[in-house]
Amino acid sequence: MKECPKCGTAINSPLKTWTLSRKGSTGGTEIGFYECPGCLTRFRARANDGNEVGIKTLTKKIKGIEDGLVNTLRNLREKLKTLETERANLLLEIGELKKMAEGKASALESEIGMLREEVTSLRQLLGVAELDNE
Repeated sequence: MKECPKCGTAINSPLKTWTLSRKGSTGGTEIGFYECPGCLTRFRARANDGNEVGIKTLTKKIKGIEDGLVNTLRNLREKLKTLETERANLLLEIGELKKMAEGKASALESEIGMLREEVTSLRQLLGVAELDNE
């Protein structure tokens, strides 16, 4: 949407448009011929407001996006590989810790069994009846 340079009225569309292009260029600048409905002033102005982009520019942008995506994918693959290795190492460590804990638990169970037997034999040796507190 353009504004009239004289009165500032908004103008929706040009009466006529044409494209100016440079030699050897694929894109161009679209020029519009406008007429103000309020004061009837006629003027020329860029019609596309720079919204149109050349193929070369789009190709460069797409290539940049593609390169970024490839780098992101590579980084994600490396992170996944590192995390999988760390997971495997942690699972091995957990297995070793479980074995150690089971060994300690069984050692404590045997020690408790031996202590109970010792308490029983001491009571029998001393002739003490079992206490009500147990």
